[in-house]
Amino acid sequence: MLQTAVQSTRTAGAGNVVEKMYDEAYTLLLESRSYLMYVAPGLKQNMEPQDKLFVTYHATRLTARLLEIISWLLAQKAVLRGEMTLAESRQGGFTISQDSVCAFDASEECGSIPNGLRGLLSRSKSLYERLGRLDGMLEGKVL
Repeated sequence: MLQTAVQSTRTAGAGNVVEKMYDEAYTLLLESRSYLMYVAPGLKQNMEPQDKLFVTYHATRLTARLLEIISWLLAQKAVLRGEMTLAESRQGGFTISQDSVCAFDASEECGSIPNGLRGLLSRSKSLYERLGRLDGMLEGKVL
């Protein structure tokens, strides 16, 4: 009985962390959508073609990163609700890949990235790194 209570407490704690991060990710997703739909097109009108391409490149990076973040968080929510096993959540693209596209730090090239996009990239990178550490813990890697 004590073991069940301890497990329930751990699950509740993990659930709170996942929910908080999900809320953060969802807010970031909505802000990114608004920025990319309504702000970025106006900014691109006055840019040189190569700068437009550069901004589009980083907008795609932001989108890929957010997709991976939301996917991971939804998988963890499913595990906590008993809809998926932890082993299943470790397969099928539900892990934080740390690939070069999503793990790239755009602050190194921030000169021609508009401030709004730069902020979204920075916040998404921070969340991505935190989830990467959690994902590594689930995988049993020492971080």
